[in-house]
Amino acid sequence: MSNIVTLADGSTARPARLDDAPAMLAIYHAVSQKLIGEPEETLEEIVDTMQEPFVDLDRDVRVVHTPQGELIGFGWVYLRLLRDVEIDLYMHPDFWATDTVVMPYLTAWAETRARDALALVPEHERVTVTAWCYHNDDWYQAHLRQLGLEVVRSSYLMWIDFNELLPAPVLPAGLTIREFRRDEDWHYVFDVRREAWLDMWGFVPRTYEEDYTDWRHYWEKNFHEGYWFVAEQDGVAVGVCLGEPTYNGADDVAYIASVGVRRANRRQGIAFSLLTSALAQFQARGKRAASLYVDASSLTGAVALYERAGMHVKRRFDRMQKELRAGVDQRVQVAGALE
Repeated sequence: MSNIVTLADGSTARPARLDDAPAMLAIYHAVSQKLIGEPEETLEEIVDTMQEPFVDLDRDVRVVHTPQGELIGFGWVYLRLLRDVEIDLYMHPDFWATDTVVMPYLTAWAETRARDALALVPEHERVTVTAWCYHNDDWYQAHLRQLGLEVVRSSYLMWIDFNELLPAPVLPAGLTIREFRRDEDWHYVFDVRREAWLDMWGFVPRTYEEDYTDWRHYWEKNFHEGYWFVAEQDGVAVGVCLGEPTYNGADDVAYIASVGVRRANRRQGIAFSLLTSALAQFQARGKRAASLYVDASSLTGAVALYERAGMHVKRRFDRMQKELRAGVDQRVQVAGALE
């Protein structure tokens, strides 16, 4: 195959194929077991990502094999958000101490591919490349620093174990919380969620049509009846909580993908009511725990909200970033900046 690259140590790199997914999963698990003591990622998640319309396997994903044919490393470059291209690189921990070729190849390839975004973004706008990593992953962070990335932000995995019966939620006067109606609420809920995201650090606003198309594609696959909730005041949607019945392959752990409240309706206890109502529903459905991810320096104070609901920080991830081109930064930096 002409698209196979032979590296200095005899390893070979090529574009990924769907049938590489099981071997990639084994590396994900080896890394997470080493760093956090439990497996993360599922085969379904890998395959789903490889089949996303914004992923070009020939250009966006590389796998590396030893001369003996063992897959030992891989990398992703996500050009879905062109102003902040995300890279994700992995190598089996058994090779960390001796590797001098594979990860340097993957980092160089990833930056080269990320720079393709420059031609797709107006010349006056800022473009960055971002990588997420476990807070304690010194090996990967060292390679990213060699590429010029530095930690700019952190996020938390927050968690609650349902060790005892949760108290019944108390709703503010005039507030009702109901389940999402699949055939009626798409635009309804999208408008609330989109407004809430305008106060998320790093969010890059797009046109309504672009966001809505992306929303429908993603959530039509991820909608779960009984796990999406809408808060209403006088029949008008003011907040949403979007959950999933599993987390990281665990059927007994629920996951909260998004909690958002319209700006004009904040500081009224709506987010707390949504969150505690959702948690109570998850427990009633037999879940033993619930999880979510949050910006550690949330512009809206989300961490304190989740802690008040009984959640705690289970894990920290660091966001490393490098500027590929200076310019006007379209990303949200402070709450309310896009009002």
